[in-house]
Amino acid sequence: MNKLWNLILFPFRRWTTLYDRYIIRQFLTTTLFTFLVILAISIVIDYSEKTGHFVKKNPPSSEVFGYYMDFIPYILSQLAPLLIFLSVIIFTSRLAYNSEIIAVFNSGATYRRFLRPYIICAIFSGLLLLYANHWIVPEANKGKMEFEAKYIKPPKNFESNIHLRLDKNTFVSLERFKFKNNEGTNFTIEKYTGTGTEKRLAYKINSDKIQLLPGENKWRLNNYKRWEINGLQEGYTTGKILDTVLNMQPDDFDVSETIKETLNYAEMEDFIKEEKIKGTGGIEFFKVEQYRRTSYALSVIIMVIMGAAAGSKKIRGGIGLNLVFAIALSSLFVVFQQFSATFSTRGSLPPIIGTNIPNLIFLVITVYIVRNSSR
Repeated sequence: MNKLWNLILFPFRRWTTLYDRYIIRQFLTTTLFTFLVILAISIVIDYSEKTGHFVKKNPPSSEVFGYYMDFIPYILSQLAPLLIFLSVIIFTSRLAYNSEIIAVFNSGATYRRFLRPYIICAIFSGLLLLYANHWIVPEANKGKMEFEAKYIKPPKNFESNIHLRLDKNTFVSLERFKFKNNEGTNFTIEKYTGTGTEKRLAYKINSDKIQLLPGENKWRLNNYKRWEINGLQEGYTTGKILDTVLNMQPDDFDVSETIKETLNYAEMEDFIKEEKIKGTGGIEFFKVEQYRRTSYALSVIIMVIMGAAAGSKKIRGGIGLNLVFAIALSSLFVVFQQFSATFSTRGSLPPIIGTNIPNLIFLVITVYIVRNSSR
Protein backbone atom coordinates (compact mmCIF):
# COMPACT_ATOMS: atom_id res chain seq x y z
CA MET A 1 0.00 0.00 0.00
CA ASN A 2 2.84 2.40 0.83
CA LYS A 3 4.38 1.75 -2.59
CA LEU A 4 1.04 2.57 -4.22
CA TRP A 5 0.71 5.89 -2.40
CA ASN A 6 4.33 6.79 -3.11
CA LEU A 7 3.64 6.16 -6.78
CA ILE A 8 0.55 8.38 -6.67
CA LEU A 9 2.34 11.19 -4.84
CA PHE A 10 5.58 10.90 -6.84
CA PRO A 11 4.74 13.74 -9.34
CA PHE A 12 4.24 16.14 -6.41
CA ARG A 13 7.52 15.45 -4.59
CA ARG A 14 9.04 18.55 -6.09
CA TRP A 15 6.53 20.85 -4.35
CA THR A 16 5.81 18.89 -1.17
CA THR A 17 7.85 17.80 1.83
CA LEU A 18 7.78 14.45 3.61
CA TYR A 19 5.31 15.90 6.12
CA ASP A 20 2.99 17.13 3.35
CA ARG A 21 2.96 13.76 1.62
CA TYR A 22 2.37 11.99 4.93
CA ILE A 23 -0.74 14.10 5.72
CA ILE A 24 -2.03 13.77 2.15
CA ARG A 25 -1.59 10.00 2.32
CA GLN A 26 -3.41 9.86 5.67
CA PHE A 27 -6.20 11.98 4.19
CA LEU A 28 -6.60 9.79 1.10
CA THR A 29 -6.51 6.45 2.93
CA THR A 30 -8.90 7.50 5.71
CA THR A 31 -11.31 9.21 3.31
CA LEU A 32 -11.29 6.22 0.97
CA PHE A 33 -11.95 3.82 3.85
CA THR A 34 -14.79 6.01 5.20
CA PHE A 35 -16.36 6.32 1.76
CA LEU A 36 -16.25 2.56 1.20
CA VAL A 37 -17.82 1.76 4.58
CA ILE A 38 -20.65 4.28 4.22
CA LEU A 39 -21.16 3.31 0.58
CA ALA A 40 -21.56 -0.36 1.48
CA ILE A 41 -24.08 0.52 4.21
CA SER A 42 -25.99 2.83 1.84
CA ILE A 43 -26.24 0.18 -0.88
CA VAL A 44 -27.46 -2.44 1.61
CA ILE A 45 -30.11 -0.06 3.00
CA ASP A 46 -31.24 1.02 -0.47
CA TYR A 47 -31.42 -2.57 -1.71
CA SER A 48 -33.44 -3.67 1.32
CA GLU A 49 -35.92 -0.82 0.72
CA LYS A 50 -36.35 -1.76 -2.94
CA THR A 51 -36.43 -5.54 -2.54
CA GLY A 52 -40.22 -5.58 -2.84
CA HIS A 53 -40.10 -3.70 -6.15
CA PHE A 54 -37.35 -5.98 -7.46
CA VAL A 55 -39.38 -9.08 -6.61
CA LYS A 56 -42.53 -7.62 -8.15
CA LYS A 57 -41.01 -6.19 -11.36
CA ASN A 58 -38.10 -8.67 -11.65
CA PRO A 59 -35.62 -6.36 -13.42
CA PRO A 60 -32.62 -7.98 -15.18
CA SER A 61 -29.50 -8.33 -13.03
CA SER A 62 -27.54 -6.21 -15.52
CA GLU A 63 -29.97 -3.30 -15.04
CA VAL A 64 -29.84 -3.63 -11.25
CA PHE A 65 -26.04 -3.60 -11.40
CA GLY A 66 -26.13 -0.54 -13.68
CA TYR A 67 -28.51 1.19 -11.29
CA TYR A 68 -26.14 0.78 -8.36
CA MET A 69 -23.19 1.90 -10.46
CA ASP A 70 -25.16 5.12 -11.05
CA PHE A 71 -26.23 5.18 -7.40
CA ILE A 72 -22.62 5.37 -6.19
CA PRO A 73 -21.79 8.86 -7.55
CA TYR A 74 -25.16 10.17 -6.36
CA ILE A 75 -24.86 9.05 -2.74
CA LEU A 76 -21.17 9.97 -2.44
CA SER A 77 -21.79 13.48 -3.76
CA GLN A 78 -24.58 13.97 -1.22
CA LEU A 79 -22.46 12.81 1.72
CA ALA A 80 -19.02 14.00 0.58
CA PRO A 81 -18.70 17.13 2.79
CA LEU A 82 -19.76 15.24 5.92
CA LEU A 83 -17.70 12.11 5.23
CA ILE A 84 -14.58 14.12 4.41
CA PHE A 85 -15.04 16.15 7.59
CA LEU A 86 -15.41 12.95 9.60
CA SER A 87 -12.31 11.45 7.95
CA VAL A 88 -10.17 14.50 8.73
CA ILE A 89 -11.33 14.48 12.36
CA ILE A 90 -10.48 10.76 12.67
CA PHE A 91 -6.94 10.75 11.33
CA THR A 92 -5.98 14.17 12.76
CA SER A 93 -7.17 13.16 16.23
CA ARG A 94 -5.19 9.94 15.90
CA LEU A 95 -2.07 11.94 15.02
CA ALA A 96 -2.66 14.26 17.97
CA TYR A 97 -3.05 11.42 20.49
CA ASN A 98 0.07 9.74 19.11
CA SER A 99 1.93 13.04 19.75
CA GLU A 100 2.84 13.31 16.04
CA ILE A 101 1.40 16.82 15.77
CA ILE A 102 3.42 17.92 18.82
CA ALA A 103 6.52 16.68 17.00
CA VAL A 104 5.61 18.84 13.98
CA PHE A 105 5.35 21.98 16.12
CA ASN A 106 8.52 21.12 18.07
CA SER A 107 10.40 21.07 14.76
CA GLY A 108 9.66 24.78 14.41
CA ALA A 109 6.65 24.57 12.09
CA THR A 110 4.04 27.31 12.41
CA TYR A 111 0.33 26.59 12.58
CA ARG A 112 -0.03 27.88 9.04
CA ARG A 113 2.62 25.41 7.92
CA PHE A 114 0.79 22.66 9.77
CA LEU A 115 -2.39 23.44 7.82
CA ARG A 116 -0.73 23.60 4.39
CA PRO A 117 -1.22 19.92 3.40
CA TYR A 118 -4.78 20.09 4.67
CA ILE A 119 -5.42 23.12 2.46
CA ILE A 120 -3.97 21.21 -0.49
CA CYS A 121 -6.33 18.31 0.22
CA ALA A 122 -9.25 20.70 0.71
CA ILE A 123 -8.74 22.50 -2.61
CA PHE A 124 -8.23 19.23 -4.49
CA SER A 125 -11.36 17.70 -2.93
CA GLY A 126 -13.41 20.84 -3.55
CA LEU A 127 -12.44 21.03 -7.23
CA LEU A 128 -13.09 17.31 -7.71
CA LEU A 129 -16.53 17.55 -6.08
CA LEU A 130 -17.34 20.70 -8.08
CA TYR A 131 -16.67 18.91 -11.36
CA ALA A 132 -18.49 15.78 -10.20
CA ASN A 133 -21.58 17.69 -9.05
CA HIS A 134 -21.95 19.64 -12.29
CA TRP A 135 -21.03 16.93 -14.81
CA ILE A 136 -20.45 13.36 -13.53
CA VAL A 137 -23.33 13.00 -11.05
CA PRO A 138 -26.07 14.40 -13.35
CA GLU A 139 -25.06 11.93 -16.08
CA ALA A 140 -25.20 9.08 -13.57
CA ASN A 141 -28.56 10.31 -12.30
CA LYS A 142 -30.06 9.97 -15.77
CA GLY A 143 -29.60 6.20 -15.64
CA LYS A 144 -30.64 6.10 -11.99
CA MET A 145 -33.86 8.05 -12.62
CA GLU A 146 -34.67 5.99 -15.70
CA PHE A 147 -34.38 2.77 -13.70
CA GLU A 148 -36.52 4.17 -10.86
CA ALA A 149 -39.20 5.38 -13.28
CA LYS A 150 -39.29 1.94 -14.90
CA TYR A 151 -39.23 -0.30 -11.84
CA ILE A 152 -39.72 1.76 -8.66
CA LYS A 153 -41.86 4.88 -9.01
CA PRO A 154 -45.38 4.94 -10.46
CA PRO A 155 -45.99 7.20 -13.50
CA LYS A 156 -46.95 10.79 -12.78
CA ASN A 157 -50.73 11.28 -12.78
CA PHE A 158 -51.22 15.04 -12.57
CA GLU A 159 -49.64 18.48 -12.26
CA SER A 160 -51.08 21.44 -10.35
CA ASN A 161 -50.89 25.23 -10.54
CA ILE A 162 -49.46 25.42 -14.07
CA HIS A 163 -48.37 28.69 -15.71
CA LEU A 164 -47.03 28.66 -19.26
CA ARG A 165 -45.95 31.19 -21.86
CA LEU A 166 -46.85 30.08 -25.39
CA ASP A 167 -45.20 33.01 -27.16
CA LYS A 168 -44.12 36.56 -26.47
CA ASN A 169 -47.65 37.81 -25.78
CA THR A 170 -49.71 34.67 -25.00
CA PHE A 171 -50.02 33.16 -21.53
CA VAL A 172 -52.00 30.19 -20.23
CA SER A 173 -52.69 28.77 -16.78
CA LEU A 174 -54.39 25.66 -15.40
CA GLU A 175 -55.39 24.72 -11.91
CA ARG A 176 -54.78 21.01 -12.54
CA PHE A 177 -53.86 18.74 -15.45
CA LYS A 178 -54.32 14.95 -15.59
CA PHE A 179 -51.82 13.20 -17.84
CA LYS A 180 -53.81 9.96 -18.00
CA ASN A 181 -56.59 11.47 -20.11
CA ASN A 182 -54.86 14.76 -21.14
CA GLU A 183 -57.52 16.81 -19.35
CA GLY A 184 -57.16 20.05 -17.42
CA THR A 185 -59.42 22.16 -15.20
CA ASN A 186 -59.91 25.91 -14.74
CA PHE A 187 -58.07 26.88 -17.94
CA THR A 188 -57.22 30.50 -18.81
CA ILE A 189 -55.54 31.96 -21.89
CA GLU A 190 -54.61 35.64 -22.25
CA LYS A 191 -53.38 37.38 -25.41
CA TYR A 192 -51.69 40.80 -25.25
CA THR A 193 -50.73 43.35 -27.88
CA GLY A 194 -48.07 46.06 -27.77
CA THR A 195 -45.03 46.33 -25.54
CA GLY A 196 -43.96 48.17 -22.42
CA THR A 197 -46.43 50.80 -21.23
CA GLU A 198 -48.47 50.25 -24.41
CA LYS A 199 -49.12 46.60 -23.61
CA ARG A 200 -52.83 45.85 -23.57
CA LEU A 201 -55.02 42.77 -23.13
CA ALA A 202 -56.50 41.77 -26.52
CA TYR A 203 -58.61 38.81 -25.48
CA LYS A 204 -59.08 36.35 -22.65
CA ILE A 205 -60.74 32.93 -22.49
CA ASN A 206 -61.75 31.00 -19.39
CA SER A 207 -63.07 27.43 -19.44
CA ASP A 208 -64.03 24.90 -16.81
CA LYS A 209 -62.26 22.08 -18.65
CA ILE A 210 -59.76 21.66 -21.48
CA GLN A 211 -58.87 18.41 -23.21
CA LEU A 212 -56.51 17.37 -26.01
CA LEU A 213 -58.53 15.69 -28.75
CA PRO A 214 -57.20 12.18 -29.50
CA GLY A 215 -55.41 11.96 -32.85
CA GLU A 216 -55.73 15.70 -33.49
CA ASN A 217 -53.55 18.68 -32.70
CA LYS A 218 -56.53 20.52 -31.22
CA TRP A 219 -57.76 21.34 -27.76
CA ARG A 220 -61.44 21.32 -26.74
CA LEU A 221 -62.61 23.96 -24.27
CA ASN A 222 -65.81 23.18 -22.34
CA ASN A 223 -68.09 25.83 -20.78
CA TYR A 224 -65.95 28.71 -21.98
CA LYS A 225 -66.21 32.47 -21.58
CA ARG A 226 -64.45 34.78 -24.02
CA TRP A 227 -63.66 38.48 -23.69
CA GLU A 228 -62.42 40.51 -26.67
CA ILE A 229 -61.08 44.00 -25.98
CA ASN A 230 -60.55 46.62 -28.69
CA GLY A 231 -59.78 49.94 -27.10
CA LEU A 232 -62.84 51.03 -25.17
CA GLN A 233 -65.00 48.35 -26.76
CA GLU A 234 -65.39 44.95 -25.14
CA GLY A 235 -67.09 41.85 -26.50
CA TYR A 236 -68.28 38.97 -24.37
CA THR A 237 -69.40 35.53 -25.56
CA THR A 238 -70.03 32.17 -23.92
CA GLY A 239 -70.44 28.64 -25.22
CA LYS A 240 -70.45 24.97 -24.40
CA ILE A 241 -67.65 23.76 -26.71
CA LEU A 242 -64.80 25.50 -28.52
CA ASP A 243 -62.19 23.55 -30.52
CA THR A 244 -58.99 25.47 -31.15
CA VAL A 245 -55.33 25.00 -32.03
CA LEU A 246 -52.87 25.95 -29.28
CA ASN A 247 -49.08 25.81 -29.36
CA MET A 248 -48.74 23.50 -26.37
CA GLN A 249 -48.53 19.80 -25.54
CA PRO A 250 -49.11 17.83 -22.30
CA ASP A 251 -45.35 17.38 -21.91
CA ASP A 252 -45.04 21.15 -21.50
CA PHE A 253 -46.97 20.91 -18.22
CA ASP A 254 -44.64 18.35 -16.67
CA VAL A 255 -41.86 20.31 -14.98
CA SER A 256 -40.84 17.66 -12.47
CA GLU A 257 -38.49 18.75 -9.70
CA THR A 258 -36.55 15.50 -10.08
CA ILE A 259 -35.43 16.56 -13.55
CA LYS A 260 -33.01 19.00 -11.93
CA GLU A 261 -30.86 16.14 -10.68
CA THR A 262 -30.24 14.87 -14.25
CA LEU A 263 -29.13 18.14 -15.85
CA ASN A 264 -25.42 18.90 -16.13
CA TYR A 265 -24.17 22.49 -15.93
CA ALA A 266 -24.76 23.37 -19.59
CA GLU A 267 -28.15 21.64 -19.71
CA MET A 268 -29.22 23.38 -16.49
CA GLU A 269 -28.34 26.80 -17.91
CA ASP A 270 -30.31 26.13 -21.10
CA PHE A 271 -33.27 24.68 -19.18
CA ILE A 272 -33.57 27.68 -16.85
CA LYS A 273 -33.45 30.08 -19.82
CA GLU A 274 -36.17 28.14 -21.66
CA GLU A 275 -38.42 27.95 -18.60
CA LYS A 276 -38.04 31.68 -17.99
CA ILE A 277 -39.22 32.32 -21.54
CA LYS A 278 -42.18 29.98 -21.08
CA GLY A 279 -43.02 31.55 -17.74
CA THR A 280 -43.27 28.16 -16.05
CA GLY A 281 -43.34 28.15 -12.25
CA GLY A 282 -40.93 26.25 -10.03
CA ILE A 283 -37.71 27.68 -11.47
CA GLU A 284 -36.46 28.34 -7.94
CA PHE A 285 -35.96 24.60 -7.38
CA PHE A 286 -33.60 24.43 -10.35
CA LYS A 287 -31.66 27.53 -9.32
CA VAL A 288 -31.26 26.16 -5.81
CA GLU A 289 -29.97 22.87 -7.24
CA GLN A 290 -27.49 24.71 -9.48
CA TYR A 291 -26.04 26.77 -6.63
CA ARG A 292 -26.16 23.84 -4.19
CA ARG A 293 -23.70 21.89 -6.34
CA THR A 294 -21.16 24.70 -6.05
CA SER A 295 -21.84 25.38 -2.37
CA TYR A 296 -21.17 21.71 -1.53
CA ALA A 297 -17.73 22.01 -3.13
CA LEU A 298 -17.02 25.12 -1.06
CA SER A 299 -18.24 23.39 2.09
CA VAL A 300 -15.66 20.61 1.58
CA ILE A 301 -12.85 23.18 1.77
CA ILE A 302 -14.29 24.65 4.96
CA MET A 303 -14.90 21.23 6.51
CA VAL A 304 -11.35 20.00 5.91
CA ILE A 305 -9.79 23.04 7.58
CA MET A 306 -12.29 22.87 10.44
CA GLY A 307 -11.56 19.17 10.94
CA ALA A 308 -7.81 19.79 10.97
CA ALA A 309 -8.10 22.53 13.57
CA ALA A 310 -10.61 20.66 15.75
CA GLY A 311 -8.68 17.39 15.71
CA SER A 312 -5.21 18.85 16.28
CA LYS A 313 -5.70 19.36 20.02
CA LYS A 314 -5.74 16.67 22.68
CA ILE A 315 -8.89 16.85 24.78
CA ARG A 316 -10.27 14.80 27.62
CA GLY A 317 -12.48 12.06 26.26
CA GLY A 318 -10.09 11.02 23.49
CA ILE A 319 -10.90 10.48 19.83
CA GLY A 320 -14.45 9.43 20.71
CA LEU A 321 -15.32 12.94 21.92
CA ASN A 322 -13.95 14.40 18.69
CA LEU A 323 -16.15 12.01 16.72
CA VAL A 324 -19.20 13.13 18.71
CA PHE A 325 -18.24 16.72 17.94
CA ALA A 326 -17.91 15.89 14.23
CA ILE A 327 -21.26 14.11 14.09
CA ALA A 328 -22.99 16.96 15.94
CA LEU A 329 -21.58 19.57 13.57
CA SER A 330 -22.45 17.41 10.56
CA SER A 331 -26.04 17.14 11.74
CA LEU A 332 -26.16 20.88 12.27
CA PHE A 333 -24.83 21.41 8.75
CA VAL A 334 -27.60 19.24 7.27
CA VAL A 335 -30.26 21.14 9.24
CA PHE A 336 -28.94 24.49 8.00
CA GLN A 337 -28.87 23.15 4.42
CA GLN A 338 -32.52 22.11 4.59
CA PHE A 339 -33.70 25.35 6.16
CA SER A 340 -31.79 27.60 3.76
CA ALA A 341 -32.94 25.61 0.71
CA THR A 342 -36.56 25.87 1.91
CA PHE A 343 -36.28 29.65 2.31
CA SER A 344 -34.91 29.91 -1.24
CA THR A 345 -37.57 27.72 -2.89
CA ARG A 346 -40.59 28.77 -0.81
CA GLY A 347 -39.59 32.25 0.30
CA SER A 348 -37.93 35.34 -1.12
CA LEU A 349 -34.31 34.46 -0.26
CA PRO A 350 -32.08 34.48 -3.39
CA PRO A 351 -30.82 30.92 -4.15
CA ILE A 352 -27.15 31.94 -4.23
CA ILE A 353 -27.49 33.29 -0.67
CA GLY A 354 -29.75 30.54 0.65
CA THR A 355 -27.49 27.71 -0.49
CA ASN A 356 -24.40 29.36 1.00
CA ILE A 357 -25.78 30.36 4.41
CA PRO A 358 -24.48 27.09 5.98
CA ASN A 359 -21.04 27.78 4.45
CA LEU A 360 -20.98 31.28 5.93
CA ILE A 361 -21.99 30.00 9.36
CA PHE A 362 -19.43 27.19 9.30
CA LEU A 363 -16.75 29.55 7.99
CA VAL A 364 -17.21 31.68 11.10
CA ILE A 365 -17.02 28.55 13.28
CA THR A 366 -13.88 27.44 11.43
CA VAL A 367 -12.14 30.79 11.93
CA TYR A 368 -12.98 30.63 15.64
CA ILE A 369 -11.66 27.06 16.02
CA VAL A 370 -8.47 27.83 14.05
CA ARG A 371 -7.71 30.91 16.15
CA ASN A 372 -8.20 29.00 19.41
CA SER A 373 -6.23 25.96 18.23
CA SER A 374 -3.28 28.02 17.04
CA ARG A 375 -2.65 29.53 20.48
